[in-house]
Amino acid sequence: MSPVLRLKGPFDYDSRENHAQACTAAVAGFALDAGVTRLTLDNPALTGFFSFAQRRVGVNGDGLHGLFDYRHRGYHDGAEVPLATALALVRAMVLRHGAWCRLDGDGGFFVHVGEDRDVYVGGVFPGAAAERARALGLDVDEVERSPYARELDETAEARPADDAFWAEVGTLAEARGAVLLEEQYVRNGRRWYEISSADDADDVAAVRAKLTPRARLAVWPALSPDTGAVLAAIKRRGPVALLVEEPQLADSFPARVAERHADVRKGRAALIPVDPADRHPLLSAELPDADGMLRTRWRLQPTRAERLRTYLGTLWVGDRVRGVVSTGLDDIGVHVNLGDGVGRYAGFLRVPDMSWSRFDSVDDVAPVGREIEALVLNVEFSWEQVNLSMKGLLPDPWQLFADTEPVGRTFTGVVEKLIVPGALVDLRNDVGAELGGLILAEDVPSWVKEGSEIAVVLEELDLDRRRIRLRPKLIG
Repeated sequence: MSPVLRLKGPFDYDSRENHAQACTAAVAGFALDAGVTRLTLDNPALTGFFSFAQRRVGVNGDGLHGLFDYRHRGYHDGAEVPLATALALVRAMVLRHGAWCRLDGDGGFFVHVGEDRDVYVGGVFPGAAAERARALGLDVDEVERSPYARELDETAEARPADDAFWAEVGTLAEARGAVLLEEQYVRNGRRWYEISSADDADDVAAVRAKLTPRARLAVWPALSPDTGAVLAAIKRRGPVALLVEEPQLADSFPARVAERHADVRKGRAALIPVDPADRHPLLSAELPDADGMLRTRWRLQPTRAERLRTYLGTLWVGDRVRGVVSTGLDDIGVHVNLGDGVGRYAGFLRVPDMSWSRFDSVDDVAPVGREIEALVLNVEFSWEQVNLSMKGLLPDPWQLFADTEPVGRTFTGVVEKLIVPGALVDLRNDVGAELGGLILAEDVPSWVKEGSEIAVVLEELDLDRRRIRLRPKLIG
């Protein structure tokens, strides 16, 4: 039995293209030595296998642009592609452009790209190709097997989408008036078709003709015009749903997926569970091959990136979360581990959102290793980041102070600093807020020095801009 080789190499932002080229060239060498000129796609996926795919690296089309058409025809389980296309897929996977698949060739040859940009090649013998890979700057090691080997897949038995299945679809559509057909043509890639009771056999045949080989099919209740009810259901059920919305203009995609409920506009919508434990469609099946044999075996276990995105989907603006600070100051904030390690580095706490009080160092408020509680400000799915606020869990001291109607009242303050516009004064107040105001330069008494105590009248409070204007209180 031939060994499995793992190709690894140094990788950072500046060297990613060189690393991808080295891996691609090494795989080409192994394939040519093995006499492999065509490879078969196995369990292909779109965005979801890798973290920070597509938008963060500025790539459109999951790295498939130029390899397949806009509908990704030819990109499916069991599809055969020439070596050149396979090498382009390897490059896209190493660069984490979004798409992922396993590649199989004759004689047991295979290529798997891992989540950490390591490449596993099987069906070859160490020799000239391995030496060429090392000359490209890659480490080449023998391993027992690939961690993405097919025998490690979690799979489930499936029903074939045969004539009996389609007859049941028609019966459901007739009884319900319409049903929604979900086509998962690759992992994380879906298309939608509405089948109504008015459809005749030719219309159903037309839908069947559009379906991708070996696709997974699920039948759901039809789209609803009551989008308000769908949104309410999402809030009750949490994140385990895709929101399907019919677009304004009909095209070859009768519906689209809205990633978050805020994406819903007009039209009709449906709540489609994502989590396998919550998916209970009316019917489900997988497309057999032309000879009627069901050969697809969908890999079910979630990747790290998919677990993270599932966790992010559980979060709503205003939620309280707990996490552990995982880094020191990174530009303007610190990273926070969320979700018991699922959201490693996913939380981001900016310095201005740490505390209402002044502090000298981030380590005084959010040192590495400290468990914190914070408010979710927003979830950025394209960056897989949750923006947090610790101070958001506490009352706004400026608002508390404003509620005491301070304008026109006299306060005692201490001059913190003399600057060109005037004097900055720390105000003593009853709400415990660290507030500062400005006395304009023309109003600053000649005797005032830094550290001087002074009685001042609050003339103006701008709550939005957090500004206070003061004037000295006249004595006598």
